[in-house]
Amino acid sequence: MAAVASASAPARSSKTESYVDNKRKDDIRMSNIKSARSVADAVRTSLGPKGMDKMISTASGDVIITNDGATILNKMEVLQPAAKMLVELSKSQDVVAGDGTTTVVVIAGALLKQCQTLLHSGLSNDRYHTGF
Repeated sequence: MAAVASASAPARSSKTESYVDNKRKDDIRMSNIKSARSVADAVRTSLGPKGMDKMISTASGDVIITNDGATILNKMEVLQPAAKMLVELSKSQDVVAGDGTTTVVVIAGALLKQCQTLLHSGLSNDRYHTGF
C-alpha cells in the first residue's frame, strides 16, 4: 500500500522548486473582468440621447425609474470586488467633476473588453514581465 501512495506523489528535486497554478490565475482574472464588464453593460444602455430608462426595485419595495448612471450604480448591490471598483470609479468622478459618471464606467468596460480580447489571444502579464 505504501508503494502505491509514493508512486502517485510527484517527486521534487529541490526545496526551492515551487508550483505555480497559472490556470487558476487566468480563471480569477477572467472572472474579475466579466463581473466588472457586467456592471458597465448595465449602465451602458442608459447613456446617450436614446438611452433607456431602468426600473430599480429596492429592498424596501420602492420602485425607481431612472436613466441616470450614478443613481443606477448607487442603487446596485455589488458584492464582487472588481465590480465594486467601477462603482467607486463612478462615485469618484461625481465628486471631482459632478458629471460623466456613466461615461467613465462605460469607457472602463470597453477597456476591459479589449483586455479580455488580448488575454484570449495569448498575451499575459507573466510572459512579458519586464521586471518593473
